[in-house]
Parts: sequence; C-alpha cells; structure tokens
Amino acid sequence: MITGTDLLQISLARVNMDRTDLEAAGVIERGEAGDRAWSKFGRDMDTFILKLPEWRRAALAEAILERSNRQQGSSH
Repeated sequence: MITGTDLLQISLARVNMDRTDLEAAGVIERGEAGDRAWSKFGRDMDTFILKLPEWRRAALAEAILERSNRQQGSSH
C-alpha cells in the first residue's frame, strides 16, 4: 500500500528527474535520438509514462524509486 508520504516522495522524485536521469536509466535514448522522447516527457509526463513499453516503464519506476530513496535518506 502506498501512503500519502510515499506518494509525495514518488511525485517529488518524478518531477525532479532530468534528462540525464532518464538516459542513464534507459528510459530514453542518449543524444539526438532521445530528443523527441525528452520533449514528450516535459510536455505531458503522464501520457509519456502510459505510452512507454513495459521494459522502459519498469526502468523509469526503478529510477524513481532510487531517487525517492535518496531524497528520504537526505532528509533524515
């Protein structure tokens, strides 16, 4: 079950991710190949996530979880 605090941490991690985070996680391609995906992510993050192939969505979820855990660790 996700708590309100969990949801806040997930949301903060998601909106604070930059292109290099997505590239490193394999969610979008590096360089010019990822330009269109990065633009779509910035314009409509939710639709971008819904349209991702499962393996890329799993990579994004892992990246968000890692960032969320780092944020929680730095706030204590």
